[in-house]
Parts: sequence; C-alpha cells; structure tokens
Amino acid sequence: MTIEIGVVLGIVAVALYLFASQKLPLYVTSLAIMVIVICVPFLDHLSWIRDAGLDFTGTFPTVTEGLSGLSNPATVTVMAMFLLSAGIQRSGLMHVLGRKLVPLVGNSETRFLLVVTGLVGLISGFVNNTAAVAVAIPFVIELARRIGIRASKALIPLSFVSMLGGMLTVIGTSTSILAVAVLADMPEFGRPLRMFEFAPVGLLILVVGLVYFLTVGRHLLPDREIGGEATAGTGSDDGTDGNGDTSEGTFVVELRVPKGSEAVGRTLDDFGAFTEIGATPLRLTHPEDSDTSDRPAPTAAEALSTTPLSDGDIVTVSATTRQVADFVAAEDFHVASDMDGSYGHARDGVLVRALVRNRLLFDGRRARDIGFWRRYRARPIGIEAEGVHSPRLADATLRVGEVVLLETEESEIPRLRRRPDLVLLSEFEDEFDRARMWVTGLTMVAVIALAALTPVPIVVSALAGVVAMAVTRCITAEDLTSGVQWEIIFMLAGVIPLGIAMTKSGGAELIGETLAAATGSWPPLLVLMALYAVTTVLTEVVSNNASVVILVPVAVTLSSALDIPVLAVALTVVFAASTSFLSPVGYQTNAMVFGTGVYRFTDFAKVGAPLNAILMVVTCSAIWFLWG
Repeated sequence: MTIEIGVVLGIVAVALYLFASQKLPLYVTSLAIMVIVICVPFLDHLSWIRDAGLDFTGTFPTVTEGLSGLSNPATVTVMAMFLLSAGIQRSGLMHVLGRKLVPLVGNSETRFLLVVTGLVGLISGFVNNTAAVAVAIPFVIELARRIGIRASKALIPLSFVSMLGGMLTVIGTSTSILAVAVLADMPEFGRPLRMFEFAPVGLLILVVGLVYFLTVGRHLLPDREIGGEATAGTGSDDGTDGNGDTSEGTFVVELRVPKGSEAVGRTLDDFGAFTEIGATPLRLTHPEDSDTSDRPAPTAAEALSTTPLSDGDIVTVSATTRQVADFVAAEDFHVASDMDGSYGHARDGVLVRALVRNRLLFDGRRARDIGFWRRYRARPIGIEAEGVHSPRLADATLRVGEVVLLETEESEIPRLRRRPDLVLLSEFEDEFDRARMWVTGLTMVAVIALAALTPVPIVVSALAGVVAMAVTRCITAEDLTSGVQWEIIFMLAGVIPLGIAMTKSGGAELIGETLAAATGSWPPLLVLMALYAVTTVLTEVVSNNASVVILVPVAVTLSSALDIPVLAVALTVVFAASTSFLSPVGYQTNAMVFGTGVYRFTDFAKVGAPLNAILMVVTCSAIWFLWG
C-alpha cells in the first residue's frame, strides 16, 4: 500500500467516525471532507513532499473534481426530489390520500408496514426507486400520524424495501442500469441484461425484507417522531413537523353529532369518516344523561368502541389544527362552539390560536363565563391540552398562559390583534387546493414515466418537474430554501469527491486485488459472500454507482481467476451495491428519509446490519443456485 492510498484511507476512517459520532454537525464534516481532498494536492508544492516521491496531484481530485459533488446527478436528483415532495405536500394530495388509506390499514402497525412498503417495493421495480420514495415520504408521514404510529417505524422500512423492490428489474435503480452498461461493454460478458433477468432473486429478497420488518426489524427501529430526538438540523424549518401540521400541540375539541348524520347508530370505530380525519377520541357524552356526562378516561376507549352514537351526542377529541379544520368542513360532525354558553356551528370563519394573558379576566374562570363572543366576536372551540378533566369543555377553568383555538371572521382579525387580553399566535391557513392536487399528482406521474419509459435520466425529468411545479405555483420561493434538506445535499457533495480519491489513488483497486488473493482457495459461495460484504462496505464510502464501476471489473477478473461464472459475480456486486443499509450516505433514498429529521446516523446500521447479513446469505445462495 502506498502512502497516497494510506492518506486516503485515513481520511475515510476519520470521516466515518465523525459521521457516526456526530462530534460535528454533518454539514461541517461534509464540507471539511470536500476541502481536505481538494487541498491535499497542493502539498506537492512542498519540497520535502517532492523529494519523497509522493504524487498527491495525480491521486487526489482536482479542484473541479472536488466540487463535482455539488453538481453530481445523485446530489441534484435528491435536491429535486425534496422540492417535488414539498410541492405534493403543499397541495394537500398526501393528506387526502392518507385519509383514503386509513380504513385499509386500520390501527395495525403490521398492516401499515405490509401495505405501504409492499406497494412501494413493487412500484420501485418499474419506476426509479428514488422517485417512488420521494412520492411516498410525505404520504407515509401523514398516514403514520393519522393511525398513531411513529414515523420512525415506517421511513427506514420504506427506504430499504424500495431498494429491494428496485432489484425486480434492470430499470428499478440507477445502479442496475449502470451495471448493465458496464457489463455490455466487457468482452467477457458482452451483452445487455434482459429486463427480468434477475427478477427471481429480486422477488426473493423483497419478500425476505418484508418478513424482516414484520418480525425482527420492527423491534430495532427507534421510537421517535418528527421533531423529536433526532439529528440536529435536519428537521423542517418552516414551523411544521414535515407532514403539513403545525408543531404547536393539539387541542381538546368537542364534536356534536347533528340530526340526520350518517354517524347516528354507528360507533366511531365503524364510521370511516371519523377514522379518516384521524383525531384521537377522548370521551363520549350524552348531554341529556347526567349519569354518563362524565365518563372516566380509562373507560372512554371502551365506550367509544361499543356505544352507538345518537343525535346530539358530544365526542370530545384531541386534534391538531389541521384535523379541526377537516371537522369544520365535515357534514357528519359539527365542531361545537358552545364554550361561550351558546350553540353554534363553526363553518365559515378562520381558526386562530390565541394565548390568554389577562389574569383578572381568565385565571380560574370557566370558559362559558368569560363571554368570548360578546367581548371578541370570536367563538372558542378548543383548548390546547392533552385532555380535559371537566364534564364539558365549557366547564374547564382557564389559566393565564393557556392557548385557546378561536373561530372568527377574517375581518375581525385586526381588531382581535389589538385586544390586550389576548395574544394572537398564529392563523390557520388552509392552502389545500384540489386543482393543485391534480397538477402536482400529474407532474409527479410525468416525472416517473419520463424516466422509466424514455432515455431521459431521472435527474433531468425531476428538474423538469420542479420547473413545472414552479410555473404552476405549486411550489414557492420559500420551498426552494425550507423544502430542501441542505445538510443532506452537503453530505452527499462531500462524500462524492472522497470516492474520486479512492479511485484515483488506487485504494479501490487495492481492495479488489486483496480480495482476489485472499479468497483464491475458498468455495465459490463463500467467495460471493466475501465480494458481497466488500461491496456493501465500499458502497458506504464511495456511493452505490461508484461501487459498481469499481467492483464489476474486479468481479469479472475474479471470475476468470477462480473459474466462477461472470454473471454470478457481477450480479453479486449489483445486488450488494443496490442494498446499502448501513448509513444514510450509501444510497439516495436513505439520504432522503434521513433528511426528515427522524433518525440518527447510527440508526441505519442498527437496523440495516442484520438485514445486510441475512441478505448476504440469501442473495449469494440464490445467485449461485441459479447461475453458479
């Protein structure tokens, strides 16, 4: 091993340590890598470096190559997908689709994982898996929120299964497309792979991956929500939790069952419209029956699941502002506004969050006694809390510093802002637009179809989609900054020039030669497993596409030296490079789910290492059985 290779491997080791330990913010580590690999060649200007015969200029990236990570198709693709995802989320399309799928998955985490990951896995075989994950991320976050499952339980499975599904065909991943081109140019193989040439192995590993997450894998996933204990700086900066809801808590709200509602005679569990909106029911109250007007919390769930609803029943729920807005627009439940001592139906106004701050007026007084409508021309419909202990919300006592949800007319907002008793914190703006839903949905379909059915690369079709959404105002100038997780972009941009250094210095070639020398006397199946393991590790350093470019030629040489069929060793490299689970930098879909802010860097290794070990055995055994 030369000194130049040693320097490169040393930089790699330090980079991996900093990524894993997060001693520095990820974007700082990434930029530091980029700067270091660019600056190392300038050491050749030192006389003692020249006298030692070292050649860093020829073995490290040039300035242009060092900055190429910023314009690399992988980096640009991820950036474009973030913007497309922001446009889809802003339109409300994922919100609507999430509501439609809730009844199918119910409250079952098992059904949720099976339905969502299974669909994305199959779709990823026929469209680029990066595009499939871009569409699915906001949808999965929205659906997880609705059925009460942590987003961290779904996003890593989404990414991993999309990679497995991408191996059903030769067009599912950029890695397999690149491998087809590399093999076709090699005289030892000399033909393109057919569309479904490795589909049997792809289907097998897809099933194994689903079974893994339904059994062992689900217990290894972190229990963490967006905006929770996750990588610093990767969450959304727009005041949302990533799924379109404000991260400002939930409100206790009362819903009245109106006469003629389709919910009459049915339980909440049986009534799909309530389940679709996704609020958490707390209590069922029959106003005419004092014996049931104060059901204790422990039996509330039982009562709600077994008691048919009647006209005038009050369902107390915990709901986000978005969910309250959905109930305002619903026909089968009315948001009760009788905290003010009068009955009303909050349908035509706007929702605002207001903090109460007049101690003499609010402290210790019941909501019904304050006279919100008389004082402020605003109806109180919710209190920001996890629950309420009084029989009715109107009987809840308020304290200075509490937040109430008010419904008022738009024209009353300026006057409300001037009132010294209240501090208006935010106004809920419902930006969901059915026309924009169609535009964003069709734009995303066009992006995927263009990449799947034509020679146009996914990066070009994705950028065209961004332009289309910008022209139709489905994304805004704000999305160009807050919609992109720039830390992830910088992380990819820093790792790519490190891969160039690995190639130019001969470090990657050294790994291949060492592997050939070490496995010369091994059984062929063990050789394939060793090649799989090396490819997996290398992919975490130099990206999946670089691994294919570096190791497919090594695999072909290994095939000739050890008398192993070319297709067997080549597919081993392709499958290993396309199933990179150990970190968020090894594959674009990992980087995208990491960008939601749910995960730490090390979560991927914790969940992915066992799956990689299982797939190493399963994949290599299947490849050797079919082509060995």
